[in-house]
Amino acid sequence: MGYDQDHGYFGKGLDGYVHYKQAFDRSFRSSGGGPGPDRNAGCLTIVIYIAILLVISIFANSL
Repeated sequence: MGYDQDHGYFGKGLDGYVHYKQAFDRSFRSSGGGPGPDRNAGCLTIVIYIAILLVISIFANSL
């Protein structure tokens, strides 16, 4: 299965193959890759939008 081959950076033999396979699996996960979005980011976004709206409304009323 390729255990006796040279796997370049990862080394030769079974150890090289294992390291290569781990790196490959990490790079090409079927879950879409990478961690999902931060669930608390929505709350922070809402707070920022409200702050911006307050600043705009205060600025508009002072004109």
